[in-house]
Amino acid sequence: MEALIHSHAMGNVVRSGLRQKQKSLPSWLFYDEVGSILFERITTLPEYYLTRMERMLLCRYASAILDHVDRGRSLTVLELGAGSARKTALLLRAALADKRDVSYQPIDISAQSLEDAALHLAEELPALRVQPVLRDFSETPHPASVRLHDDARGQQMLLWLGSSAGNYEQQEAVRILTAAAAGMEKGDHLLIGLDMAPRADGKRTHHLLEAYNDAAGVTAEFNRNLLVRLNRELGAKFRPKQFEHSAHWNAAASRMEMHLVSTVAQSVRIEALEESFFFQRGEFIHTENSHKYTRENGHALLCAAGFPVVAEWHDPDVWYGLFLGERS
Repeated sequence: MEALIHSHAMGNVVRSGLRQKQKSLPSWLFYDEVGSILFERITTLPEYYLTRMERMLLCRYASAILDHVDRGRSLTVLELGAGSARKTALLLRAALADKRDVSYQPIDISAQSLEDAALHLAEELPALRVQPVLRDFSETPHPASVRLHDDARGQQMLLWLGSSAGNYEQQEAVRILTAAAAGMEKGDHLLIGLDMAPRADGKRTHHLLEAYNDAAGVTAEFNRNLLVRLNRELGAKFRPKQFEHSAHWNAAASRMEMHLVSTVAQSVRIEALEESFFFQRGEFIHTENSHKYTRENGHALLCAAGFPVVAEWHDPDVWYGLFLGERS
């Protein structure tokens, strides 16, 4: 029954997106089992600097981040879009080394990612209590407002790493954070990783273009896998090789955009929807946004969600940033 409901919900989203004048599909469709594996490969590519820089910042500043949390209280860490949680393990390990009572609730839409995270955390951090939650975290009501255990003395820290907040317009990102933080109290914290916007004296546009158009073609395969998933789960008749991966910089919106561009005029039948969709040659499906932030915009995002920034950490050239906010 759950699978049927999921398929029905997916079908509604796909129908709505492909009926638009500017066709689009939500980026959560990337993350089936194959897509999750492909994304993990992307994070190891030489062009994809985001994961390396965030890992470096977490490794270097984990203790400084935890200095803002009361050492005398237990800590529940909740993470939106946790993925494999391999970067997060750096922060969790530091918390455990500080002799804290630590629980971890990873929330992700990919069952495979959650399974991988639970397995490697059980091996690396056996003292950690882990409760994975399989869910689209953009939905409401939100599961992150539920504590792992009833402990009035405990603190919560909500994580949204990997610059995943950049996949949403700021108003939508604030909505997600507000819902996720519904059960959090004054003194709880929010830690967000944000990819910083290009600057004349730092990261340039060509670095972004290289990161989203890698030489090995893994990002292109990741993008087209969305169509493979629709073929499998909705009986769609896409021919993925007839769609090209495209990623470009939208300076006006300060974001990278990913598209799938039809290389021929074609009609695609989707059996589950009992509907066909026509594509002109050169017509595209918008599949993802990745907004890039200034420091001022990062502060505005956290403040709007009710977590004014109390500390931030960047690499020396300010390509990437971790922003820590405290519940007001």
